[in-house]
Amino acid sequence: MPVRTLADVLHGEDQNFRKLVSLLSELSFQIVAEIPRSLGTTEGVNIYGETQTAIDVWSNELLTKKLIKSGLVNQVASEELDEPLQGVHGEFAVVLDPLDGSSNLKTDNLVGTIVGIYHDTKLPAKGRDLLSALYFLYGPYVEAVLALKDATYISVGAGKGSGYERFLTSGDPHRLPGKGSIYGIGGSKRKWIPELKEFVESLETRKLKMRYGGSFVGDYNQVLLNGGFFAYPELLDAPEGKYRLQFESNPVGFITEKAGGKASTGRGAVLDVEPTSIAQRVPTYLGNKDLVLEYEDLLKKQGTTER
Repeated sequence: MPVRTLADVLHGEDQNFRKLVSLLSELSFQIVAEIPRSLGTTEGVNIYGETQTAIDVWSNELLTKKLIKSGLVNQVASEELDEPLQGVHGEFAVVLDPLDGSSNLKTDNLVGTIVGIYHDTKLPAKGRDLLSALYFLYGPYVEAVLALKDATYISVGAGKGSGYERFLTSGDPHRLPGKGSIYGIGGSKRKWIPELKEFVESLETRKLKMRYGGSFVGDYNQVLLNGGFFAYPELLDAPEGKYRLQFESNPVGFITEKAGGKASTGRGAVLDVEPTSIAQRVPTYLGNKDLVLEYEDLLKKQGTTER
């Protein structure tokens, strides 16, 4: 089988869009190279009150500045910024979680970068309006997961050249396996609502294995490859959950849907949520359609969607 790259997958796409994905691909390798040099913690916190590591700040500045400077992007919103940055030129709007799971760095566990790409759209925006979404997973190797309008593709950063030419792939669309074997759920179990506890007991009865390490893309990637259910749910003391609609739930929800899965808030599709602010949070349930629908039905029967 001939070796294909992410450049081959995007061969028929718009030229500027290809340039943007290639730029993001190249920047992902710069982030990987910088991680061992930037393991300290800054004195500040981000806009959500979370402690920032030095690499959080560095990766945010790298991505936002390079994207604006590229001339391809007219607006960039990041989890590390109060407001979106405005560019002079460009046709794309980009949303970023520059370094998802950065609290994992001290223990050398998985981290990643989450990206959503819109065309001629003002932020904040609905997930249904995304042109594309991708994440880069920084583990034993660099992986890029890219969703286009009709499919999701997985590639490995093991090639030569630059940009998206470095990511090798079979070129075949990836689909969630028909039968799930993994589940991962965030938040303290003490704060899980009763319906979630009941659902988890059901998953364990069906022999699904628990996998959760505190990195959204790291934990979710196991479900994407093995099939199953992943959530940062509604909690007793946080009914909106933890994940930000713009930077996390929409992009990964888009990837999930294009891989044949379902992305839900428990009340409906993540991608159909009308944005109210750049910092908006939503409960997020992702994975195989049958499992996500089963949990939605459980919530409806118990009346929790009206809380």
